[in-house]
Amino acid sequence: MQIPLHLYLLEIKIRLWYFFFSCFSCFVIILNYHEAILFFYTYSFSFINKGKFITTHIAELFATYMYISFNVIAFANFPYAYYHCNQFLGSSWYKSQIWFFKNIQIHSSLSFFVSLFACYFIVLPYAYMFLDTWTITIIHAYQIQLEARIETYTWWTLQTSCLLSNSIYLFFTRIIYFFLMDNMINLHIFYRKNKKYTLFLICLATSICLPPETVIQILFIFIVVLLSEIFFLVTCLFFAKNNV
Repeated sequence: MQIPLHLYLLEIKIRLWYFFFSCFSCFVIILNYHEAILFFYTYSFSFINKGKFITTHIAELFATYMYISFNVIAFANFPYAYYHCNQFLGSSWYKSQIWFFKNIQIHSSLSFFVSLFACYFIVLPYAYMFLDTWTITIIHAYQIQLEARIETYTWWTLQTSCLLSNSIYLFFTRIIYFFLMDNMINLHIFYRKNKKYTLFLICLATSICLPPETVIQILFIFIVVLLSEIFFLVTCLFFAKNNV
């Protein structure tokens, strides 16, 4: 007769084996389509400097490709990891817990992937266009030529995209949590009590972080305050709906 701990450890071992086999299969597929993967991860820079990159040592291109491959494997196998976690933990949960875990993971993960693709295909190209304008100088005695290192570009691109998408992911995860728990009632009460402090912190952070340009700061404050008021209106609608 096997004890429950042994059964749990055996199931974990089997599920980990399936998961790592899936990661290895993805790695083999990525190796066969390495040119398409490199093109996909350098797409946002392709219209600047004619998509040319430089390397400073012989192993830089290989290290960059390995870094890209591990990121692709992590993104591609995230749904599979969620499936195994749900199947392993769901046997000891109530139906309400399974429903809560399923909804918060699906909606928050969807917001993460949408924000990641939006950042990579919309935000970063405009950021590169802005940075590329600094290669133009009015001092004609100097000629500035942009030469992008593929390793530096890849690291900076993926880290920036993940930072922005993770920030949006944490925000939406918290919102979805409040929505699933009590339909945003407590969130509305908390935000209504601390609305003045929130606006003060927005103005303070804007004056510290942004350049000392009046137009830029006023425009940024206006956009953030408008979004916060729209968010407050949404919480008001949920609060009124639950108290009718």
